[in-house]
Amino acid sequence: MHNQSLLNAADVCINGHKPLRILAAGVLLAGVFALSGCATSGAAMQSNPSAVVADTGMPASINTVIEPLSAYQPPASEKESNSPLPTPTATPENDEPLRVTIDTQGVRVNLRNGPGTSFDIVAKVNPGQTFEVLKRSEDNRWYQLDSKVNGVNGDPIESGWVAAELVRVAGEPTVDTVGATELLLSSDLAVKWAVDWSCSSDRCQIKSCEAEVGAVVNRQPSGDFLPVEHTVTWDDSCFSTDAWTFEVNRKTGAERTGEAEQNFLYSYWMGANPGDAVGVFPWGDGEGIKVSCSGPHSVEIEEGGGWTTLYEGNVCHDINTGMLVYMNYIKRWLYTGDYDGKTYARAFFGDSEQLEQRLVEANTRLAIVEKK
Repeated sequence: MHNQSLLNAADVCINGHKPLRILAAGVLLAGVFALSGCATSGAAMQSNPSAVVADTGMPASINTVIEPLSAYQPPASEKESNSPLPTPTATPENDEPLRVTIDTQGVRVNLRNGPGTSFDIVAKVNPGQTFEVLKRSEDNRWYQLDSKVNGVNGDPIESGWVAAELVRVAGEPTVDTVGATELLLSSDLAVKWAVDWSCSSDRCQIKSCEAEVGAVVNRQPSGDFLPVEHTVTWDDSCFSTDAWTFEVNRKTGAERTGEAEQNFLYSYWMGANPGDAVGVFPWGDGEGIKVSCSGPHSVEIEEGGGWTTLYEGNVCHDINTGMLVYMNYIKRWLYTGDYDGKTYARAFFGDSEQLEQRLVEANTRLAIVEKK
């Protein structure tokens, strides 16, 4: 886990009630972030015996933020910085089949049953392994490999699909020997996101706050991995400043642990070609970023004492780098257990937080398009 500060609980007295268990600054924001909210107390349950199983609306739909692809077009003059990474395109001589080598420097790669991240993972293969290419996707972003490896369930599989950015043509030099200009992420990486947070509970001492998340490389890379330090700073010192580090592969753009596949709150660095472009995130004057969006996702965290926090939300990523462009979620507290002679099962008492996060600055090669 990258969490530098996790869930901290504090006993406080609010509005004359007996001490309530609330979450103090130090809760996750999109992986590791400081929030402040309040879980409902026994006093609140006593005054609200009609609490029901959680059933509230999702965060604002992504459709209210992400615009249709049809409203945009490629830039008038395509620039190298806005183009996808080059993919292996060598044409073998004498009708020899194209062979590619997994080129991820120590990170295992997922093989899927189709050309895209929405398809199921069927196997995992190690860096350095070489395979024959059976087929390419129409956009040349995915290769079907003649893999003949054991699948995730232990049974042998004949083939699987891999993203083109994760391989090189067998026998060709690696990206590092070609030159730094072909790296997906550079050592001078600098990114910023803006955050809007609000709490809908009467027991929240702070109702809303804004923050900035900055990401920079904070020390020398370790092999192919950039140590990207994220720092969150809240306006008006609503909450404490927090910081954490992700190790991100500068060739593939993917965070090292791959935790985002199980937890959307960790989805800052999904890697190149995170999925099909479904829309455009408005970016600057007349420009936008082509994004792949997914959701609703949900994550549950057991807090102890019968309390569970439930996060439900959506994410969008730049299709070139896989970097987080937009996120929203709602966080709710659910209670399971007995109190004052009543039994509750995942009861929701109306306390929730909402968060929206937007990309505002980046010096990476984003998938830029222009408004028609």
